[in-house]
Amino acid sequence: MIQEKHWRTAFRYVFEFVTAGFIGWLYEVATMWILFRCYENRGILTLPVIPIYPVGAFILLALLHKRKLRPLPLFIVASLVTTLFELGASYLLEFIFHQQFWTYEGWFLSILDRSCVISSAIFGIMSAAYFFGLHPLSGRLSKSLPKGVCIAFTVISSAALVIDFILSVTELLRQR
Repeated sequence: MIQEKHWRTAFRYVFEFVTAGFIGWLYEVATMWILFRCYENRGILTLPVIPIYPVGAFILLALLHKRKLRPLPLFIVASLVTTLFELGASYLLEFIFHQQFWTYEGWFLSILDRSCVISSAIFGIMSAAYFFGLHPLSGRLSKSLPKGVCIAFTVISSAALVIDFILSVTELLRQR
């Protein structure tokens, strides 16, 4: 039987994954709307969640969890780390799926057409919001919500994400 503390920890990280992925999706959809005045569903999943955002947040959390960084140093470190992560992820995804999922070609201060200084700064701001907002919020929620709510959210959200991921990746691999 899974202990209550494990359910609460699982809830915390599933909640962060879903929330950060949804915020990333909103950011990308809003960017497309602002730049091109068109709606485009972003990301590889059917759900409005882009996994690269929470994965980047979790990488930062693993690297920085024992450090008490103030907002400006956190912003700088996070901007650099997330830019390197975005560059690496773009090459890895292109290698796996034989297609480029995003480009910054023609953008001001583009970095190898796979990132840009503006998006790096935005990722730094989003990272600060994660460390000073979402991560503490998920900790408080995991302690205050009833165990049943934590379990239901964790199971339903995880199942939906896993099913969507399997179906989406299968379809992308079929298109290669």
